[in-house]
Amino acid sequence: MTNENFIELIDVTKKYKEFTLSNVSFVIPAGSIVGFIGENGAGKSTTMKSIVDLIKFDSGTINVFGKPLKDLTPSEREDIGVVLDEICLPEKLPIKLLQKVFANIFKNWSNEIFSSYLKKFGISEDKKISDLSKGMKAKLNLSIAFSHKSKLLILDEPMNGLDPVARDDVMEILTEFVKDKEHSVLISSHIISDLEKICNHIVIIHDGKIMINEDKKALLSLYDVFSCSTEDANKLDKENLIRIKTIGDSTEILTKKAVFIGENVKPATIEDIMIFMIRGKTL
Repeated sequence: MTNENFIELIDVTKKYKEFTLSNVSFVIPAGSIVGFIGENGAGKSTTMKSIVDLIKFDSGTINVFGKPLKDLTPSEREDIGVVLDEICLPEKLPIKLLQKVFANIFKNWSNEIFSSYLKKFGISEDKKISDLSKGMKAKLNLSIAFSHKSKLLILDEPMNGLDPVARDDVMEILTEFVKDKEHSVLISSHIISDLEKICNHIVIIHDGKIMINEDKKALLSLYDVFSCSTEDANKLDKENLIRIKTIGDSTEILTKKAVFIGENVKPATIEDIMIFMIRGKTL
């Protein structure tokens, strides 16, 4: 199991009138947390909805648990926990009734686990879904995903609306979730600093195409950010300079690691790398 890829995407393409998800390929190994990042409209949700069969892709291959997506049994589909940006439940439904609803849907549903997460997240079973704030609805979505004993979690912006303490709780839960190497997570978030803390692997998508698909530690070992004046930037040797951003008279440059030293140099974060690759200019 530890060498198994829970998900394999091979040249997945989906064409819309004004957007194309183009030849997307990456894998989610067992025991991993893969961060899936990019700006709004880059193709993250289209990719994730394709993986869980909510969108029919036009070409390519998606394998889940070692077999084509279309061949998954109902039991295998239940091993996938999904959290989308919006909660897809009747707003007037009392939370305490969710246990009965999901016990009839999922063979591995656990009322005990569900109640424990509600307690952890401070959600009252006596409330209706409509009574919850956006952040509390996000916590409810996560509680449901964890309560049918999923092996694989597909999480699209699960921390949207959560306060820093709640986000820290979620990161701790996800890290614990994959420790046994029998579970995996694909997670997107605009809070990239959170993903940098917990992910093993980073996939960056832009305009429907994969820009970076790399082990997180390896990616962070590649780049620095060097700051200087625009005038000085124009004098630099371009050989080891990757991307440049200029705001007024100030310039930041994504460079290969250890090209520059001193107080004007800092290690590039995942967020730095994404912004430079998408917004920066080549030299």
